[in-house]
Amino acid sequence: MTSSDLRFLLTRTSLLALIFIALFGLMFFYHSTQELETAKSNIEVEQKALLEGKKNYIEWVIGSVVKETALLADLLGQQKIYKTDTEFDLETKSQLLEHTSDALLAMSQRKEIYDQIRYLDLNGNEIVRINFNDGHATIVPEAQLQNKAHRYYFQNSISLSCNQVYVSPIDLNIEHGMIEIPYKPTIRMATPVYDEQGVKRGVVIINYLAGYLMDGLRLFNLNSGTNYMLINHDGYFLFNDLKPDLEFAFMFEGKQAETIYRQFPTLAEQIKSTISGQFESDNGIMTIESVGAVDRINPYCFQDFHVSNNDTTAWKLVSFANFNHRIDLQHPSSTHRNLIIFGVLMSLVLALSIATYQLRLHRDDRRIHYLAHYDSLTGLYNRGAFQAKYQAVIEQSLHNRTPLCLMFIDMDDFKSINDNFGHLNGDKALKHVADAIKHVFDDDVVAGRIGGDEFAVLLHNTKHLEQIKLYADQLLAAIRLPIKIDEANEIQVSTSIGGHFCAGACCAEEELIHHADTAMYQAKHGGKNRVVIMDCLNE
Repeated sequence: MTSSDLRFLLTRTSLLALIFIALFGLMFFYHSTQELETAKSNIEVEQKALLEGKKNYIEWVIGSVVKETALLADLLGQQKIYKTDTEFDLETKSQLLEHTSDALLAMSQRKEIYDQIRYLDLNGNEIVRINFNDGHATIVPEAQLQNKAHRYYFQNSISLSCNQVYVSPIDLNIEHGMIEIPYKPTIRMATPVYDEQGVKRGVVIINYLAGYLMDGLRLFNLNSGTNYMLINHDGYFLFNDLKPDLEFAFMFEGKQAETIYRQFPTLAEQIKSTISGQFESDNGIMTIESVGAVDRINPYCFQDFHVSNNDTTAWKLVSFANFNHRIDLQHPSSTHRNLIIFGVLMSLVLALSIATYQLRLHRDDRRIHYLAHYDSLTGLYNRGAFQAKYQAVIEQSLHNRTPLCLMFIDMDDFKSINDNFGHLNGDKALKHVADAIKHVFDDDVVAGRIGGDEFAVLLHNTKHLEQIKLYADQLLAAIRLPIKIDEANEIQVSTSIGGHFCAGACCAEEELIHHADTAMYQAKHGGKNRVVIMDCLNE
């Protein structure tokens, strides 16, 4: 492979490789973009379904506890636990309290989800309280019973009418004025207890361990790249799967600013105004589903009673699918790398294959062009190509009125060389003359083989035209150099050179050929192996 061919191959391969790599890159980008959009769409559908499931779960759990609270109020009313010492004798009252406490104890032990079950009179005094700690339900002794008249849940529940149930906010349980440790997320359900005449006599309060609710929410989490949250109507976290330290910040001094609006400042207004919906930020997709008392419409309503509407039970389930953490949005780096390597290698292989094919076509075209324009033996222009070049140079000379010189070179006694040394050595002699022409004149002339042993050179360069005779003598001398045909024999070739120098109008094509041919024959008739140069002045 020649340096020209190698350069052609490398250039075409590089160009095609860049094109294929660019095309592959565009395809990869389009595929990645479509894949990303599909993944985002899947996330939206997935999160919508998950939050719907979480919402239904919360409402089912709260609804179940609400029903049990209402049922417990009915049972306590039937047990006449509200009767005072003046209405029952002391022994009957004691037996009634013992029987009721045992029933509530059994209920607490079996359910295992209620931190406390209490009955309070109209003044907020605890009449019966069952505590559940470390997996065991216990009856609180009378001496340890407390007055809860000052607590918000008692004040909200004692004011309810018949068949109404109060559902408190989710907060941490407080005992003796201190947040109980370990933390106990709690929801309090309360409803009045009425006697046979429909007179309100007290309230029953159930402290539901909301930690079980939170554990249930975690069961719906399908992807670690998504954070699931439950917030109250003020934007405080009641549940934060990835950042539990932010939960119940409203109950701790110095943490009141830790709301969801601070965590997502650019989405704050959308979070506040969205009841149910989805929106995308630069970092991820947020899904919101409201649960509880939304727009003063409470879902916990049943045939014979309903939950009192309260903004504190208006919660929002929120999920945020972070694009940087979601596995389904992150292609494994090895897959990316392998695809890129495969694309580059395929581009190079295709580019090299096509470039090799193009090189073959280029060589064929170049070969056809060479055969059509050059003499295959000497490498000089053939007769047709020489005439085409010759005519173009003459037309330019006539237009520009610049001088020219046409030289005919005819080998002396060429037939005797073929007869005495064979045609192969005759070909060597022809190549020898052509090489001499190339050596003396370089590429600054139009040179061709116009017959079997005839050559022509058209000089149009000032360098040559100023010293025509000198260059002609140099050519004659170069041709006279011996040609070695084997170890013992040499051939010496001579030529007759005739030239015609012209300028302006006398450079007409036919005149130029005629005078150059005449000069060449003069050299022949003058004894051969010589140069005769004529011009318009000495014709």
